[in-house]
Amino acid sequence: MATAGPNSGGTFADDTAVGTNAWGTPGNASASDDARATVAIVTAAPESSYYLKATGFGFAIPGGATIDGITVEIEQSKGNAAPTVENSVKIAKAGVIGGTDKSTAAALTTTDAYVTYGGAADLWGLTWTAADINAATFGAGFSVTLNGATSTGRVDHIRITINYTESAATAKNLRLLGVGA
Repeated sequence: MATAGPNSGGTFADDTAVGTNAWGTPGNASASDDARATVAIVTAAPESSYYLKATGFGFAIPGGATIDGITVEIEQSKGNAAPTVENSVKIAKAGVIGGTDKSTAAALTTTDAYVTYGGAADLWGLTWTAADINAATFGAGFSVTLNGATSTGRVDHIRITINYTESAATAKNLRLLGVGA
């Protein structure tokens, strides 16, 4: 089994497939640098955010490889003591957020921390090809539920790791080229 990543996303935007509240500065989730994408409550609790959708991870999985698992890590926190919890964590395939929801409905903490979703043998309830993973439209979506008058959600970074098995022909060609021998 081979591993690619973790890679950071290159494109960040709101996806209105869920929620009512937009993320401010979604591009701030591109690096772990304390410049965060944020969402705050607008009217009355509880409210959910749109998906913060990250795509453009720049994978180059060899053609013919079997995708074994996808791990998404989201560095997240809340801005104050008001309750903010995970609402939904899903994968984006061909730009559409779907698959199995990996949210645990856990409360966000006030300190940035990476939370891991999926894993080395988790396909999020979908089938994958190398082309799906390599596409600029592959990624993940994250939504929170805001439960208090001053509730905020924050995302500092989103990264993805792919586990895959190379096809026998690709592995043989790489050995002939002296790569990974």
